[in-house]
Amino acid sequence: MLVRRGEYTDLEARAKAEPADDVLTRDYYTLRPQIRLTGDPADRAIQPEAPTEVMLDGNDVARLVECAIRHPTPNMRYAVLAAIWSHPDSFRQIFQFGLSAPPGLPEIRNIVAEELDKCSPPREAPVPSGDKALLPQMPLPAHLRDRGKK
Repeated sequence: MLVRRGEYTDLEARAKAEPADDVLTRDYYTLRPQIRLTGDPADRAIQPEAPTEVMLDGNDVARLVECAIRHPTPNMRYAVLAAIWSHPDSFRQIFQFGLSAPPGLPEIRNIVAEELDKCSPPREAPVPSGDKALLPQMPLPAHLRDRGKK
């Protein structure tokens, strides 16, 4: 994390992210969840006098993730994907959304259908109905014929 004010660098260290207390909005109806970013003290030899904190709410995090997903460098996109893959509940939510995507998102529905077709087993030919059997019924072997009579 790099925090700057003009030419002055306030903090240059790895960021430590943790949940913060929710903030009540002015209308007293909504709680906004927040994430606190602080500099990792083990990452720097010189500690600042006052710890630098950056507070992000849900909208900020959404904009950050959207920016990271659309980033031109693949490593930034892979960082988001790795975080999702490493958290099974998040992966489950995205997978379930893809399977039951609303009709208003036809691109997602098409992608899911294409990927499911790629990994599904090949479909077998339908079995003809009626008297047409592929093979005639074979008689039981001699050692099994008398079992039903006992």
